Amino acid sequence: MEVFEYLYEWPNLKSHPPFFPARFPSKRVDDGESDSYSDESEDKIESKDEIESKNDIEPVAKQEIKIFPGFLPNDVTLVVEEQHLHLNKDLLSSASPVFEAWLKKEWQQDECSDDTKRKLKFPGKTYDEMATFLKCLLPMFPDKVTDETLDTVFPLADEYRTETLITECVEVIRQRVESVYEVDIYIPPSRIVTYLLWIDKYNIHSLREALVELTSYLKIEEVENEPVYENIGLQLKLEMSNARAKLLESLFVSNITEAKERLYELKIPHSSYYLVEWKQHVAKLVKDVLASPVSENSTWPKTSAYKKWKGSSFMRAEPKISTEIVYSFACLDICDRLKYLESYAKVTMKIKSLEIGKADFKFIWSNYYSTDISNTNATMERLSLDICKCN
Repeated sequence: MEVFEYLYEWPNLKSHPPFFPARFPSKRVDDGESDSYSDESEDKIESKDEIESKNDIEPVAKQEIKIFPGFLPNDVTLVVEEQHLHLNKDLLSSASPVFEAWLKKEWQQDECSDDTKRKLKFPGKTYDEMATFLKCLLPMFPDKVTDETLDTVFPLADEYRTETLITECVEVIRQRVESVYEVDIYIPPSRIVTYLLWIDKYNIHSLREALVELTSYLKIEEVENEPVYENIGLQLKLEMSNARAKLLESLFVSNITEAKERLYELKIPHSSYYLVEWKQHVAKLVKDVLASPVSENSTWPKTSAYKKWKGSSFMRAEPKISTEIVYSFACLDICDRLKYLESYAKVTMKIKSLEIGKADFKFIWSNYYSTDISNTNATMERLSLDICKCN
């Protein structure tokens, strides 16, 4: 009945992790996780002097914590930094073959008492690290691995061979790396180097190509200046160097349409912190296009006329769109993608001056400026509403 008494006594169970404290007097207790406090703490508002005077008071020891295992008993205790974590043996064994072997050995020692057999000591581990690891490992917790907890969880997941948790850690890295091509997210060189070190350390070679590619978008000195860069293997360094050389060769562009094509072909990261020099060069190309005035020859073919030409069996010259219009479209797309806000405002004004209708805008976009990117149509719709007449 004791477990269920805890359930009824615990306030707002859904918003708290299922840690259950032993019975102690109602005092403020720092257990590293719990938000629980006594009624007395809300009635009294402490002054600044009272708060500062507490710096000389010894911190209150962390209380013992029980991890509620559903309807299973807490029959094993992990001792970390003299603190106790109470868990269920079967849950722990099913989550890790290392724990399974360890617990099996302990339970087979007949000379041990019940108390001795039920305690596992973890010298060298910290209480906070183990609590974070176990909350991500055990199924009764909602906690998921994040990039902020990777440095704690991944080493322990590898040490205790928790394959499910290792897979989750790898997926967190994969999603974070892929996100730089979708939204404006910057992963600093220090973090990328950490990921690179983990490739060989934790045997996560499925991420090798993606991480090497991401590294190539940074300045080489930014990566090499990281203190732990020297710990990266020679083969991986060679792959990074080759990827960088290949990228630089493919980045050469002489006009704005080539820049637009590279933007999609190479899957350029959104953040301005990647490929800084190249993006500065592209920004200059955009400004050069915008500096040229709109000429009288910048005309749009009528949609109906173009459709009639497309449906004809006779060989006819395709209606021509001026280079100036093509360049304006390229500038519009680049400024929208790379967030060149000032230039974006100017190019929209330039296209608006042509007084193009919405139908013509969509038609020209899809026939003269189509890409294989899945969100192209959504981008076209958004830009057409922003720029064109409502017709």
